[in-house]
Amino acid sequence: MENQIEKIGEIIHLYESGAYLQLETLRQIRRELATANYHLTKINIDAYNRWNTLIYNRGNDSVASAKVKADFKVPELRESRKIMEAVKNVLSEMNQEISILKNEN
Repeated sequence: MENQIEKIGEIIHLYESGAYLQLETLRQIRRELATANYHLTKINIDAYNRWNTLIYNRGNDSVASAKVKADFKVPELRESRKIMEAVKNVLSEMNQEISILKNEN
């Protein structure tokens, strides 16, 4: 998971710096970011399955107690979800910028 987060951070940093300058370069980093988001989604699904298993096999614990324990044991579920939300926003901005650049040409 850390590799995907690092890759996403690098791509967003590149986008934020404005270093793309050309439409094709922006399309390329958008593609890389979307691909990294896909891989993070797979990690998120795995984390959710592990989290859900902990809830299902809670024994005598209440559901609320089991959720707290599962959140503690599977922190990558929340972390990956938050990063995926942020990536979605950045991808949306990239799409808008690509549209603007296409209209200028």
